[in-house]
Parts: sequence; C-alpha cells; structure tokens
Amino acid sequence: MAVLVLALVLGFPSYATETPDESDVQEIQDEIDSQQQEIDKTQQEIDETEAKKEKLQQAKEDMENYLADLNRQYASLEEEIEDLNSQIADKQAQIEQAQADLEEAKAVEEKQYADMKARIQYMYEHPQSSFLEVLLTSGSFADALNQAGYAASITEYDREMLEQYVAQKEAIEEQEAKLQGEKEALDELQASVTQKQKEVSALASSTSGQISQHVDQIVQAQADLDGKNNTLENQKEVLDQLIAEKRAIEAQIEAAKAAEIQASLGDVTGVRTTELEYVQYGAYNATEEEVTALAVLIYCEAGNQGAEGQLAVGAVVMNRIRDPRFGQSDIMSVIRASGQFSPVTSGRFDLMLQEGLDSVTESCYTAARRAIAGESNVGNRVFFRTYANYPSLSGLVIGAHIFSYTWNYAA
Repeated sequence: MAVLVLALVLGFPSYATETPDESDVQEIQDEIDSQQQEIDKTQQEIDETEAKKEKLQQAKEDMENYLADLNRQYASLEEEIEDLNSQIADKQAQIEQAQADLEEAKAVEEKQYADMKARIQYMYEHPQSSFLEVLLTSGSFADALNQAGYAASITEYDREMLEQYVAQKEAIEEQEAKLQGEKEALDELQASVTQKQKEVSALASSTSGQISQHVDQIVQAQADLDGKNNTLENQKEVLDQLIAEKRAIEAQIEAAKAAEIQASLGDVTGVRTTELEYVQYGAYNATEEEVTALAVLIYCEAGNQGAEGQLAVGAVVMNRIRDPRFGQSDIMSVIRASGQFSPVTSGRFDLMLQEGLDSVTESCYTAARRAIAGESNVGNRVFFRTYANYPSLSGLVIGAHIFSYTWNYAA
C-alpha cells in the first residue's frame, strides 16, 4: 500500500499487478538523478543567498560603526558651538562695556572741553590787570604771586585733563575695534562649525537610511533562505521516496528472477552439486576502496542471487588472490584482469562505481566483507558462469551460477 501511495503522489507507475523490469529501474533512476540535480541547484542557491546575507550583514555593521563615529563628531561639534556661543556672548558683553566706557569718556571729554572753554571765555571777557596792578591791589607780594600762579595752574590743569580724556577715549576706541575684530573671527568660526555640523548631520541621516535599506535586504534574504531551505527539505524527502521506490522495484525484480531461476533448475543436465562447501581462509587487509569495489562487482554479478550467491562471487575473487596460477595479489588486479568479468568488460562496473553506489545493496557489502574476512562457501573454486546457458557443465550450483575449480568445468 505504501508503494502504491508513493506512486500516486510522485507520478511513478505502480507495479502491484505486473512485475517491473530493468527499464523501470532506469526510469526511476533518471528521476533520482533529476531530483538530485534539483537538490544541488537549490543548495547552490542557498549558499549564494547565505553569502549575500553575510555581505549585507557586514555592510550594515560597517555603516553602524560609521554612524556611531558621525554621532560622536556631531556631539563634539555641538560642544564646540556651545563654547563659541559662550565666547561670543562674553565678547559681546566686553564690546558693550567698552562702548559704555567710550560714551562716558566722550561725555567727560565734552564736559572738560566745555569747562575749559568757559574759563577761557571768562578770562577773555575779564582780562587780568598787569602784574603791577595785581601787586598794588594785593595785600602783599606773595598774594600777587599766588593769584598769578593760580590762574596759570588752572590753565595747565585744563590742558592736561583734556589731553588725558582724549587719550583715554582713543584707547577705548582702539579696544572696541579690537573686540569687534575678535567677535567677527568668532562669528566666522561659529558659522564654519555650524556648517560642518549640518554636513555631519546630513551624512548621519543618509547613513541611517542606508542601514535601514540593508536591514530590509537582510530580512528579505532571510525570508528567501527560509523558503529555499523548506524547498530543499521537500526535495530531499522526494529523493528519499524515490530511492525507496527504486529499492522496492529492485527487490521485486530480484524476487522474480530468483523464482525464474528456481523454476529452471530442472532443465540443467550434467554433473552438479548444490552442497555448499564452507571454508575459512585467512583475512585479507583490504582498504575501504577495495571493499566498495568488491561490493559493486558482487552487485553487478549476483545482486539478485541472495546472500549465498553473493558470498560465492566474492569468494571466487578472493580465491584467485590465494591461487598462484593467477598471479594477482590484490582485489583490483583480480577484478580488472582482462576478459574475466563481463560487467567490467561492458563498462557497467565502472558506471556503478562512479555514479550508482546508492543502488548497491547492503547485502552486497556484507558479502564483500565476509569474503575479505576469509569466508568461502565454494571452497577454493575460482571460476563461475551462468549455468542456464551451459546445461552440460559440471560444478557447484548456487542460484543462477555454477562454480568450478577449472575453466572447462570438468569437475
């Protein structure tokens, strides 16, 4: 029932009512090969998408680091602008103070100038008498000198004070001009830093947008990966079902051939025996490649012959290594010997070895390991043929093959 359901689901023919043949095996093998190609294609797409996602992730991390650096620059520029604003405010306060001082100095200068002008006008309008008159009108000579000196002192004081106020006003004006120049320099620096901050802000905004795009692309890549992984799992399930179907078909074919062989045993003439001759020889130190090669040969020669028929073929190969007549000291030399095994001559052996290992049954591997371990059920026989094609031959019959000590099957 399970095989029938699988056939309906996958579109394969059902063999519930008829015996499949090798063409059916080849047909489903073609389906297996096609499905494997689809799996390989999907896996490649997954690998490419994974690589794309990793690149996007790395680009996102690089941009995040760049954005963090831009934010640090922006914060530093913000502090610099605040410091410049403070300096500009201080400079503006100094300028305003200088301007106030200048106004005050101008007022003092103007007052001093007015006072001096008034005294000069007074003296002009009330000219002093001659020193003789002052002397005659004064109580003493000393008083006369004092009056004359006082007038001169006032004049000198007015002149000195006026010069002092003029110098002070000029110094304040010079200081104000200097402060104005410093403020202008600070204003220019502030404008430059502010412009740089705007540029950094624009870069940060652009980088944030690119990060968002990468995040969207990473999410899309992950969704694509999820979909492809699901597809891959489904494809693998289909492949497993195909392989199971193929094995079921091969089992049906093997059973049919075994029944056919059993039915034809009575047609064979000649001296033959079906009594197995079990012998235990020493084990052979085989590599995994040799185990696989022997299992493939057993599958090609006796894949449908059951455990005993499969062991017999493996034992023949190992017997030839032990038989000095052949001069072959390893498994591959025996298998590759010219004209000895038809699957090797036809190329089927190499095809199975390269592309069909999944078809080789576990029983063939078991038979190969038993033979390599030194076990034989054909004694030391070194030849076998399909006995139905040679009814006059004599030898040990196991399944479809007849085994002999000599090439002419005389005994």
